[in-house]
Amino acid sequence: MTLSSTASLWARTGLVWFVATMAFGMYLGLTGQFGASSGHAHLGLLGWLTPIAFTLLWTAADPDGSLAKRARFHWALHNFGLVVQVSGLWMVIRTGDPFYGRMIGIGGLILIVATLWLIAMLWPRLRPRQPS
Repeated sequence: MTLSSTASLWARTGLVWFVATMAFGMYLGLTGQFGASSGHAHLGLLGWLTPIAFTLLWTAADPDGSLAKRARFHWALHNFGLVVQVSGLWMVIRTGDPFYGRMIGIGGLILIVATLWLIAMLWPRLRPRQPS
């Protein structure tokens, strides 16, 4: 399958996060840290499933890759927000320190900004097919 550079980046990123999510889940299971399942779930949803959905969106909306530079900003912002949010969640669970709760909020805000950037780029390209 040949993808645009953006779709390829998202697909590969999703696969890497998929392995990381499985490894994190194995770690949690082996160490009996079942209370950290929300961190595992967020990592799986935002790290594995969301990038795969982005792969499909970018393939449909920008098959020629003309938005590649702006799309890389979305990629960087989303992944940075993911790391900040899930790290903060993990630290709250591990330490109980509310300081890390701010990281969850900051990471979530970064993810919202990344999502708004995605919408701004793709919305005009997601037009319905005209009836024949």
